Amino acid sequence: MTSEPAPDAGVAEADVPQEDAARDRDISSATLGYLGAIVLGPVIPVGVYVFRAKRSAFLRYHAAAAVNLSLTAALYAVCCLILGGLLTLDSITIAVGVALPVAVAIWASMLRYLIRGLCAASRGEEYEVPDWICAHIVS
Repeated sequence: MTSEPAPDAGVAEADVPQEDAARDRDISSATLGYLGAIVLGPVIPVGVYVFRAKRSAFLRYHAAAAVNLSLTAALYAVCCLILGGLLTLDSITIAVGVALPVAVAIWASMLRYLIRGLCAASRGEEYEVPDWICAHIVS
């Protein structure tokens, strides 16, 4: 008795490398979105979201997370600028003493969650950012 391969075996094996290549492109694009958010703010993640998010649910999820984190960080930065500007009316020392530590703490928190999302995307996993730190602007 000889075992013959199933007639669909050749077709299934041919599809696997294409699916792996598509998954690798999605992982690379998701990783690029997080790296772009770390370096340039919301510019790169918005580009990834607009131009590549329709390719897969995985890429859409991570692109939206990177956009949400980077836009939330930008909104927090604007709030710190307003706070610093208002405190400058009283004293520059007070403005720097209050607004700068708040800005650094927000930056460090956002960087932490961007790096966690980057690591999860590079592993091909999803990572849920806590709602208390990130506004869900796009989905």
